[in-house]
Amino acid sequence: MKLPIIPKKVKKLWDAWDLRVCIITSLSLQAFLLLLAPFRQRSTSGLLFKSVWATYLLADWIAAVAIGLITKSLGDPNDPENNDDLFALWASFLLMHLGGPDGITSLSLEDNELWLRHLFGFFLQVFSALYSLYLTLTHNKLWFPSVLVFIGGSIKFAERTWALRLASLDSFGETALPDPNPGPDYEEAVAEYSVMMSAQFSTVSGGGRGRGGGGGVGNILSEPSSALEGSVQQKLDEMKQLEVAYSLFESFKGLIVGLLLSSKDRDSSRSYFLQENPIRAFRLAEYELSFMYQVLHTKSVVIHTILGYVLRCISFFSTLGASLFFIFVDKSGFGKFEVVVTYALFLGAIVLDVISIAKLVFSDWILLFFKDSPIIKHVPAWILKRSRWSGSVSQQNMISYCLPPAINFPFRGELNSYRRVYGVTETIKMMLRNFSPSERVPQYLKVFVVNELKNKSKNASNPRDAMEACSQRGHSALSQSTSSYIKLKWSVGEFQYAESLLLWHLATELCYHEHANSSADSGKDKTIYNLLCQRSCGSSVHQVLKLTQLLRKSCLLCSADVSSDGSNEVVDFKRTSKILSDYMFDLLVSKPAMLAPVLGNWRVVFQDTRAEAKRFFKKHKLSCHSQACKRISLAKPKVRSSAVKGNRSKSVLFDACILAQQLQKEAEQWEIMSRVWVELMSYAAINCRPFVHAQQLSKGGELLTFTWLLMNHLGLGSQFAEQELQSGTKMETIIE
Repeated sequence: MKLPIIPKKVKKLWDAWDLRVCIITSLSLQAFLLLLAPFRQRSTSGLLFKSVWATYLLADWIAAVAIGLITKSLGDPNDPENNDDLFALWASFLLMHLGGPDGITSLSLEDNELWLRHLFGFFLQVFSALYSLYLTLTHNKLWFPSVLVFIGGSIKFAERTWALRLASLDSFGETALPDPNPGPDYEEAVAEYSVMMSAQFSTVSGGGRGRGGGGGVGNILSEPSSALEGSVQQKLDEMKQLEVAYSLFESFKGLIVGLLLSSKDRDSSRSYFLQENPIRAFRLAEYELSFMYQVLHTKSVVIHTILGYVLRCISFFSTLGASLFFIFVDKSGFGKFEVVVTYALFLGAIVLDVISIAKLVFSDWILLFFKDSPIIKHVPAWILKRSRWSGSVSQQNMISYCLPPAINFPFRGELNSYRRVYGVTETIKMMLRNFSPSERVPQYLKVFVVNELKNKSKNASNPRDAMEACSQRGHSALSQSTSSYIKLKWSVGEFQYAESLLLWHLATELCYHEHANSSADSGKDKTIYNLLCQRSCGSSVHQVLKLTQLLRKSCLLCSADVSSDGSNEVVDFKRTSKILSDYMFDLLVSKPAMLAPVLGNWRVVFQDTRAEAKRFFKKHKLSCHSQACKRISLAKPKVRSSAVKGNRSKSVLFDACILAQQLQKEAEQWEIMSRVWVELMSYAAINCRPFVHAQQLSKGGELLTFTWLLMNHLGLGSQFAEQELQSGTKMETIIE
């Protein structure tokens, strides 16, 4: 088949404007990245991540293509205007664009491992820009600003390449190692030992190895910071937390690459966090993960050095000087549009640099540098208290997942007829999982999670006990009530982790619906609940969400006071159970990599449970969430599924119904469920590979990652060395 011929006018127009379009697009993409890239640390939006991903890839490609077009177009006889000097200057600007903004060097950790590819690209593109400048050198009246911009662009490009190299796992692991410590000189120690033995004195061997030449985290964690009053005192308190968090980061960053930490670090951190109140402990983890994000995905590790500051000044003033030179140079002979584009490049570079410097001045690293300076008193409070993660968790539940979609799409019948061939329905669902709704993590949930982890840590004074505590996935929570443990232990003891998680998720959903129904028996609560049930099948998403919020506010809280921190938070155990249940299910279906080490045959269990739920809903013609929960609860099964179906199906739908019935008979139903969910979450957190935890930092962060880090700070986990030999070990002669 003959391809359609592109009209000559269109082709000629593109040949004349391709370079200009690429230059303008490249500058626009740089501005877009500078403004939006930092938000990926604080947002779980799938749309934002996809936008940054597309812009990041397109920016590199456009800049590289534009440099190629410049080298090709230099000396073009068809160009009516002699713009070669401007083109050579543009090539230097493109090096600056390839360096990218300070706030993003990589999209994911895998990008850091490709630093050698970027190094090759650096040399190739620098050579191309230098070659473009060389071709015009004999007649170039813009050679001086071109050289200045070339210097600034090369510095920025080199910063990005070096930042990628330092963030790669090998290099990052090297920085996490303690300083080399060969110990005392062996020959001198033996000679001294011999002399002392002859005098019948006992001797001792050298001290154990410490991290960082004996510095360690213990120096700064001498005692937990106390609550302070007043705006200035609060700033100093935040600065103290920031300082502690940085010390913790330096000592615990080896977790990411699988290093074993010393028992000294474990004991110091554990002692500190056991005394610290939960809100502040969670805030410390937030600061620490923010430092980790900046090291892995930004230029911070390169810029925040003496050399980095010097190079940044050189880069900025080179661009500024080049712009001043360009303003006063004779521009006759250049195209008017090309001159305007060049002005735009200078203005864009200077504005973007000024924004970057402003962000640099108020970065955590600079705040730490001036921590003892009076300047810190004049820093706006919002800068210190700004959020460093999304503060939310994604929410999905199995019942809604299995119900037919509420919206009737056009051609739905045709789509369903082809779904076995093309998998259209499942593909759409997979895409929509990236846009699942999220729930803000309330303060009381943070308090409850930290307190539960503290209780685990108090019973785990050594690494062996800690590993035993981390192996619990519901048993310990249930054992706090003897009667509950006897009745409910089957739900965690007879199933693999993923089966147990799905079982408890469905049971939580049924209990939550039943409690909402029973608490709507009077006045306003009943009106709101009935309205929600009536409209949830045919109303808009906005109406349903609004009604749901009213119901939450009006329902009686199943709560308890928490007095371990200064804020006297009240824990809503019902909401805690619901949030953690929907969150863990969302991780199961949307981010199974985080739970991979403990999932087992979860896909079989999930698909069997989903198939049984869909069949049940279709049989009873159910399409609303509330009706589905009510109908499942009315089944009131008496016999476990395994007794009826044997090994033919792994579905846990009606086992969950049995569990829900048993839970509803418990006096402290929601508190028990909350404790079980924290234990299920902590089990997944500590078993998730550290590398996978680090991957989430550029996607808004995960509560599971906070749990993992807090567990390690509380001495829970497997990445701690056994107690080192203490000084005072007696020397013994091995060979006579």
